[in-house]
Amino acid sequence: MNDEQLRTFLLIAENGSFTKAEKDSWLSKQAMMKQMKSLEDELQVSLFERSHTGVKLSEKGKIFCKGAKKILKEEERLKESLKDTVSIVRIGNVEHQAVLDPVNSAFVKAHPEIPLQRVVHPNHSGEWRVANNIQDVAETFHLKNSPEADNTVYHRLLDVPYRIAVSLKHPLCRYRKVSLAQLTVYETMCYPIMMEEEYLKEVRQAFHVHPERLVERMDVDNQVSCAYECMNTDRILITANPFILSVEGLKLIPLDPGWTREYGILSRKDAGTAVQTYIDFAVSYYTEQKEN
Repeated sequence: MNDEQLRTFLLIAENGSFTKAEKDSWLSKQAMMKQMKSLEDELQVSLFERSHTGVKLSEKGKIFCKGAKKILKEEERLKESLKDTVSIVRIGNVEHQAVLDPVNSAFVKAHPEIPLQRVVHPNHSGEWRVANNIQDVAETFHLKNSPEADNTVYHRLLDVPYRIAVSLKHPLCRYRKVSLAQLTVYETMCYPIMMEEEYLKEVRQAFHVHPERLVERMDVDNQVSCAYECMNTDRILITANPFILSVEGLKLIPLDPGWTREYGILSRKDAGTAVQTYIDFAVSYYTEQKEN
């Protein structure tokens, strides 16, 4: 039993549905169901009564709910009492984190007095973990209509251009830039949840004659695997994820519309001195990168 399981349990109990809880979490429905099965197996009780309309707490679940709230509340009190004495920054450590990795290396040298504690977690749950005080900062991207938790704040770092990723033998490799129209000849993959609405609308419009060639993927945790799928095929990936720069064996070609995606850091509004030092350092780091 861990904090994440307790917070997920309370979120599901509050919403009365895994599907509804998914909308308020960066975890997938399947990930939450897996967590709850593991928790119930450990406790050897059924916490929920399941039906086709959703879930509700079992009698044992009601007892556990009170205890879970108490545990998390006491933990928050303990963390608050230590805030002035603890100088550590809990930072995410995920497979395709690319924006904060160079910041981390430079920060350790500049501020050896502030240790970085790496928190390993699924690729796209960092925002949820920051909001629930499981880690202090998370690399994230920002869309115009992105909702933000009441207790978090976003700090802008840089804009990343949209590119297409193709194999080194792809017919489009001879171009310095490509248009959306040029992509429609091939099977093209994109992640709608990571695109501005107007960008996605233009992509869909470009493929309106051959919509079957546009593959809209929802498996955001598999973006690295998706990129590798392009290496030995004519498949195309539309992406603005910085990790793509580190994938060898792919050609990256700027997309003609000139779109960009904004990346930055998410932190809690009540961040301590050590966390704020890290944020200020990251912003300064990318400001200098841009100037140079």
